[in-house]
Amino acid sequence: MIGVLLFSGLFYFLQDDRHEKMPAYSDGYTGTAVFKDGFKVDGDTLRGFMELSDGGLVYANYRFQNPEEKAQKEKWIGDSRLSITGVFEEMKTPSHEFAFDMASYLKSNDASAAFSISQLVYMEPQEGFLAGMSKRRDKLKLHIRSNFPESLRTEAEALLIGEREMLTAEQQRIQQTLGISHLFAISGLHIGIISALLYFMMLRIGIRKHHAMFILLAVLPLYALLAGGAPSVWRAVSMTSAVLILKLMGTRIPIANILLLSFILFLFLEPYTLYKIGFQLSYGASFGIIYSMKLLEKETSPVKIGLMITFISQFTLYPLLLFHFYSLSLSSFAVNSLFVPVYTLIILPANLVFLFLTFVFPPAADFLFHFYEPFRNFIGRWTDWLAEWPHQMWIPGKPDAFFMCMMIIGILLFYSLSEKGFRWWKLGLGVMPAIVFTLVPYFDGALRVTFIDVGQGDSALVELPYRRGVYLVDTGGVLRFSKEGFSDRSRPFEVGRQVVAPYLHGNGISSIDALILSHPDADHAEGADEILELFRVAEIHMTPGSQTTDLIMELGKELEDAVIRLPGRGSTWQKGDTLFTYLSPADGTYDGNNDSLVLMVEHEGFKILFTGDLEVDGEEAVLREYGELLAGTTILKVGHHGSKTSSGENFLAQLNPELSIFSAGKENRYGHPAEEVIERFGQLELPTMNTAEQGSIEIVFRNGTYSVLPMK
Repeated sequence: MIGVLLFSGLFYFLQDDRHEKMPAYSDGYTGTAVFKDGFKVDGDTLRGFMELSDGGLVYANYRFQNPEEKAQKEKWIGDSRLSITGVFEEMKTPSHEFAFDMASYLKSNDASAAFSISQLVYMEPQEGFLAGMSKRRDKLKLHIRSNFPESLRTEAEALLIGEREMLTAEQQRIQQTLGISHLFAISGLHIGIISALLYFMMLRIGIRKHHAMFILLAVLPLYALLAGGAPSVWRAVSMTSAVLILKLMGTRIPIANILLLSFILFLFLEPYTLYKIGFQLSYGASFGIIYSMKLLEKETSPVKIGLMITFISQFTLYPLLLFHFYSLSLSSFAVNSLFVPVYTLIILPANLVFLFLTFVFPPAADFLFHFYEPFRNFIGRWTDWLAEWPHQMWIPGKPDAFFMCMMIIGILLFYSLSEKGFRWWKLGLGVMPAIVFTLVPYFDGALRVTFIDVGQGDSALVELPYRRGVYLVDTGGVLRFSKEGFSDRSRPFEVGRQVVAPYLHGNGISSIDALILSHPDADHAEGADEILELFRVAEIHMTPGSQTTDLIMELGKELEDAVIRLPGRGSTWQKGDTLFTYLSPADGTYDGNNDSLVLMVEHEGFKILFTGDLEVDGEEAVLREYGELLAGTTILKVGHHGSKTSSGENFLAQLNPELSIFSAGKENRYGHPAEEVIERFGQLELPTMNTAEQGSIEIVFRNGTYSVLPMK
């Protein structure tokens, strides 16, 4: 096991060096190309990996101009050689360390650049075996969508051909909460069941054993291609094939050696597979099970063996799961003990039977669907109900290199010592590094304030010393415009889910003491529904009168169980040495930006001021009431993203902030921050930073001083 880890690390660095030496694309490009399997058409956008005529691999995107063009080109994009014209895109630095990193994504897929297509023209059909298999996979997908009931199609595509594009964000959240995502993908167990069924059927119709094995050796690789060729599928197929070959040869090799050979072969054939989470989880779980065989051999009960395999898989993989997803499902052990038998014995075999019947005798499939669909819908409702139980997710955050090493060492120690006999204290060696990692923030005496880069919008996180309190000021959001129906995407970009939540989860935050919505503008509060869905929120603070605005009313269900506060001028609360004071608004009527919640946070002589979208008139009103308090502000969150209607000279002169933060989007349509505002700060010699340039900005207050940590 240790040798495998060392080999993987060496291979990682060798491939990293190899990638740095690859030629980089720049400027424009005109030539021919083909899309690889896995491309997506969503709304008016086409995205996917594309192989250029010079052999380079890029991640391409194209926007259809109208529904007619989409309908015409969608028919031949996947199986044609194309003439393209476009430009290579500059990679954007992620807004923070836990946000999606396009450059890393390209690297993990051995791609060189992102490419924006301006012209896309059909040339000729693709030829060859792989192209033919790709066409058959597309036909199989269409067959499922045409013949399965709508409520069963998404699961059937995932289980039968490894296609997960139809899974909604809510379905993915439920699966992650319960720890059952692996059941909706083609896994080693899946391949084992299919192989066993085919083998049994062939024997039943009179085919000899060795002939049946030869047939399986031919069929399994073809199925891997039809199933999309995910690393977990090829791992299972390669190992099953190796076992069959050895059996035909009358030779036996330890299964651990077969797994290791498969692992090494993969890395030589597809080096960048090492980066893929599916590859890591598939081989990690297999290593854990194989190196636990001595423990499993002592059990005779199939139920206990199944539970132990589930536990071993989760235990072995937890460092990887934390590294990639920052969280673990605490309910996964119990839930999998229920769901694995249901999927193994009922749902997967049923989908295989339905697929067969829809080809050979559709009326029989329709008859069985009549009984199966209500049963599956009941399981679905039960699953949704289970996912709503509180406190199922353990979210310690993303471990750094030191803690990752400690976690892996702890797991290896557990397996090494358990060979001499299992004891519960040995299990503690494996989980102790994770427990220590979880507790680290609760021993940190610093106040942390992070201005999260949400593009054109506001969001800031306040973490009190020893994590005595966590407060989120605004959530960012996207101003959405009505579009033609064909432009609507099934998975639109969501700032709350894709930018704010990863930052909180990556730092081990699962609950928020107060969500403070300064005012109901989309760029401040549109992401609130996603935050309320993903986090336990003790209170919501809203500016008085805003609760009847359209944006807040749209939160609907998310607000039903929330404790809502409507604070105004003079409202205060204190946690430890930190005092929070609202300086505005002065009345209960919401009329716009000047009724934003204005919050002053005071901690050990430092003052941090959050101004929402306060404009000049509002600034003057706050100055008249709190001029003395505002003097000597340490950190100012600049009002209205640096709009020319805010940050008046008198206001800035009296505050004289040590550092001012603009929260704005790069090259935003509003021109924020305004040039005259930037000049005003310059004339007053007031230092500024901008999330558009520096990304998320973390400010750490400790021992009477503070440090500023930009993330770009």
